[in-house]
Amino acid sequence: MPRIPKSRQIVLDTAARIVRERGAANLTFEELSEASGVTRGGITYHFASKRDLLTALLLRDIEQWQQREQAAGIASNDVLGSLLHDVRMHLNDNDEKRRFVSGMLSAVAHDASLLEPVRLYHRAKFANVVWDQATLRRQLLRLAAEGLFWSDVFACSELPKGVRAKLVKELETLATEWSPAQQLPKTTRKKK
Repeated sequence: MPRIPKSRQIVLDTAARIVRERGAANLTFEELSEASGVTRGGITYHFASKRDLLTALLLRDIEQWQQREQAAGIASNDVLGSLLHDVRMHLNDNDEKRRFVSGMLSAVAHDASLLEPVRLYHRAKFANVVWDQATLRRQLLRLAAEGLFWSDVFACSELPKGVRAKLVKELETLATEWSPAQQLPKTTRKKK
C-alpha cells in the first residue's frame, strides 16, 4: 500500500476536526489552510473541491471501521463476530464519532450523492448474503443499533439513565442467539 502524503493526512485530520467542531457547512479551504498549515495550493493538490475533501473524509471513516473489524480479528465468514462488531461500533460511547456524523449532516442533506461510498460499502458487505429468516433477524439487530446511534446523534433518546446499557446487552444476547457459530473455512471442515 502506498504511503499517504503527510500533507494530505494533515488536511484530512484538520478537516475532520473542523467538521466535528463546527460542521461541514463551515469548512472552507481558507480556514483549513490556516488551521492545518498547508497552503491552499497544497490542499487543492490533494482535493480539487470541497466535495472531494468531504468524500475523502467519508472514505477514511469507512476505512477506519474496516480496520477496527480487522483489528478485532473478525474473519469474513464470522457471522456472529461481524454482527457483534457492528452493534458495538454503533453503540460505543464515542462522542467524537457522533460529532463527526452530526457535522457531516448538513453536507449530506445538501448533496445526498456524498453518501455513495457508504452505499457502495454496504452493497459490497451484503452482496452475497442469503436473506433467510436468520439473516433478517440479524439485520433487525443491526438496524436497531443504527437507530439507537442516530437517536444519540440527535440527542432525542427516551431511554432513562442505565437503560441504554441494558438494551445494548440485550442486543448482544439476541445476536448470539440468532447467529450460527463461526463457520470454518471450507478447507478445514471435517467430514462427518
